[in-house]
Amino acid sequence: MRHMGSIKSIMVKEYNFEKYFDCLLKIVPINIAALAAMTVYRIFFFFYFADFGSLKGLYGYVFKSFFLGLRFDLSVLAYINSVVILIFTFFLFLRNLRIFRFFTGLIKFYYWFVFTAVVILNLIDFGFFTYFNDHINLLFFQFFEDDMFALLKTIAYDWRFPIALAVLAAASYVIYKFSSYTRRLLFNMKCAIASSFWSFPLKTVIVLIVPCIVFLAARGTVSMFPLGTFYTQISPNSFINKLSISSLHSLADALYAKSEQSGDKIKLYEKFGLDGNLLDLSVFNKITPASHDIAMLKPNVVFIILESFGEAPILYNGEDFNVLGGLKKHFDDDTVLYNFLSAGRITVHCLESTVLNMPQRPFSLQITQSPSAYNRYSSAAASPYQKAGYDTKAIYGGSLMWRGIENFFKAQGFNKTYGEGSIKNEYRHQWGINDAQFFEIILRELNETPNRPKLIYAMSTGTHPPYEVPPYYKPLPLNIPAELARMMPGEKKYGKKIFETYQFANHEAAKFLDAVKNSKLAENTIVVITGDHNLREINPPLKEDLFKKYAVPMYIYMPEKIKKRFNADIAGSHIDIMPTLYDLSLSETEYVAAGTSLLDDSKKHIAFNSEGFILSQDKAVLYNIDAGKAEYFNFDARTKTLTETEYTQRHGEMVEYYKNTVAAADIFLKTEK
Repeated sequence: MRHMGSIKSIMVKEYNFEKYFDCLLKIVPINIAALAAMTVYRIFFFFYFADFGSLKGLYGYVFKSFFLGLRFDLSVLAYINSVVILIFTFFLFLRNLRIFRFFTGLIKFYYWFVFTAVVILNLIDFGFFTYFNDHINLLFFQFFEDDMFALLKTIAYDWRFPIALAVLAAASYVIYKFSSYTRRLLFNMKCAIASSFWSFPLKTVIVLIVPCIVFLAARGTVSMFPLGTFYTQISPNSFINKLSISSLHSLADALYAKSEQSGDKIKLYEKFGLDGNLLDLSVFNKITPASHDIAMLKPNVVFIILESFGEAPILYNGEDFNVLGGLKKHFDDDTVLYNFLSAGRITVHCLESTVLNMPQRPFSLQITQSPSAYNRYSSAAASPYQKAGYDTKAIYGGSLMWRGIENFFKAQGFNKTYGEGSIKNEYRHQWGINDAQFFEIILRELNETPNRPKLIYAMSTGTHPPYEVPPYYKPLPLNIPAELARMMPGEKKYGKKIFETYQFANHEAAKFLDAVKNSKLAENTIVVITGDHNLREINPPLKEDLFKKYAVPMYIYMPEKIKKRFNADIAGSHIDIMPTLYDLSLSETEYVAAGTSLLDDSKKHIAFNSEGFILSQDKAVLYNIDAGKAEYFNFDARTKTLTETEYTQRHGEMVEYYKNTVAAADIFLKTEK
């Protein structure tokens, strides 16, 4: 004991391992105080904003949200302390104690500045939540783009502003005192611990491990994605999901989204060489045909978008490569369109195109992560159903915080939104709930209030890297055809797992359709299933297979009373789905959409996507908007292959339709408020 005491009392003459470990201990008090303050703030936030009437039976989720909030706060502290720990580590090489003593003063002011900034950000976030019922998001930047001085005056006159200033002053004073105390601890040359008897290799290992621990704490998780708003979808209650997120993480998400907005100032009609004044936006105004049967039935409409439900694997479906499973009988019994294109190559392209009834526009920002997400567009897909008295519901198989889609759904007319927190999480994958649970939510909501018609818009997340299926699932045979494998030249990692998750999604879709058809829902429910895009790994090296890169099937089940025949060879894309559903489910109803109903066979349909691939009957075009040049093809609908050909008048008509529609949609989405 006398020996240990003598070690602790040794005056350090240079910065060494002993002082390094001593410094780590001495920054603990200020961080414990900061963590406690963050927790107290979250408790106050909860009691200030919570609607306790809506929280009955959900207090287990509240506890879970506070625990998640603790992880967010630890992540913030890890980021803050990473700079300090880097300085401590640097001095192990410099070893100069005198210079270190100077740096302790800088560390004091660093902590004072950074923790005060966190308080300011929390106050801003608190005020933002007061007005918008959400944490800092892209609307925050409108403050700097609007009349900033007028807004500052408005804030200054708010009764809460003096209170906020008082809180800031008090918090800054306390932080200064803690920072000064921390500096005194660091300045004290007597070490708080005795590590002199530790071996050199052990000390070296600890020095290497500490940054790893800080990195892991900053990341907040060992999962695929670092801790962020994506992880906050933990309950059926929107407020509980928002409770855990820190203001710093919210600001980081908003800044990332803001960085993606650079292309929005480009005028597409100029890129296409068109006169914007001559573009006729009235072509988007349409009306459904009159139908007594439809008006009397008022069918439910279920629009399901399966993650990566591409067409290419289906073309090779068979006994040895059984990707469809039980879904094949439904494909055989009902209508499937195969000459069909996704809106783009990523999920949000499909989501925006189908929710807004507008095509994806090259060079344009994603609306869900822009201030425009809060606009209520007249083209919103749910609007005609909302006006017709439907319950309108949006279901997403992952976090509703992803790309801000919860706010986007609500702004576009969906009365209720559901995410992964809306159902018990069993066998969750990295992107959300598995497809069994996804279809469970849809069926649950479809059976609710049976006397009122429903529009259910549902998007899954299952068939996505790292491609995981529940352990109980036993795949059917999946011997990948050589021709399909050649279309996946970059696939080196996941192999058969890709098609296992694809098959599992189809298995669950088939079970859902069985449940619908074996119940009263069969008499009054329309079901459409398509994919958001093809499998990411499908990237054919040959131009003849270009269609397969973009193709997704469109399946549709219709009750006998309103069943219609489709032209199986018709070309379509995502923007044509809602107009088709309007024709099937609404009588004499006006709507706004860039696409056309696939039941309207009065003209040759032209389909296209965000990458300038255009399809119509036996013709195809690949248009390069940057170069202003096009490649022309003939399309074989039987083999789904392309052959290069010379320009024809029909090709020219397709290009003009593409340019005019996309340019008009660009003007519409940028100008409508």
